[in-house]
Amino acid sequence: MKKLIVANWKMNGELSKINADLSYYAKLPETNKPNVVLALPYLYIVWAKQRLLMNSQIKIAAQDLSHYRNCGAYTGKINGSMLKDAGVDYVIIGHSERRTLMGENGAILIHKVRNAFESGLIPILCVGEPLSARDDGSYLQFIELQLSGLEDIESFKDIIIAYEPCWAIGTGKIASLVEIQEVIDFINRYMQKRFAYVKITLLYGGSVNSQNVGDILALENIGGVLVGGASLKVTDFTAICEKI
Repeated sequence: MKKLIVANWKMNGELSKINADLSYYAKLPETNKPNVVLALPYLYIVWAKQRLLMNSQIKIAAQDLSHYRNCGAYTGKINGSMLKDAGVDYVIIGHSERRTLMGENGAILIHKVRNAFESGLIPILCVGEPLSARDDGSYLQFIELQLSGLEDIESFKDIIIAYEPCWAIGTGKIASLVEIQEVIDFINRYMQKRFAYVKITLLYGGSVNSQNVGDILALENIGGVLVGGASLKVTDFTAICEKI
């Protein structure tokens, strides 16, 4: 299977950039691939799907979804069914910025994963340790705790787990290849033991760029990367997509 390249634009972009970048990606063989996924701000998803990427192979992800399953009086929320209607294929859940800035906890995130499954979306669940857990050696236990709630989901389907050490996100720092491999192997063992019947894809995220992506993708059990800042620069992101 081809490796996944997931671009997380976060709260960035305006219509002129969306028009220019996505029109370029849709025409370029290096980026017009079904394993290239763009996680755009909600506001631009329908525009991108119905206009700029209408004849493209590129897939769309949402950066989040509501933990409320059904439609209702939840001002400002967007549920999985709405995202599916808009042409979304994937949804990022539990990114470290939402965990730290929005205070999302384990129970809320498990509801979101369940909602993604029920809406026909593939969840990209992010896990990763803060610097304190890395320094005191408890990082694997920290990540196991983040994964443990998945066992409460009754109907389990294909899932993507993205390992993103918090201390390497937006900092320019990157975990060593040995550190990445250790955690990816740990997550793989954990998931295979509990969900052996499910297709599980493992990504790495955290200051991924065109210089280090080749070495990361070459690691065992790595199914792709989650790209942040570098995904906002057309030349950098194109160079990353050339690696798959």
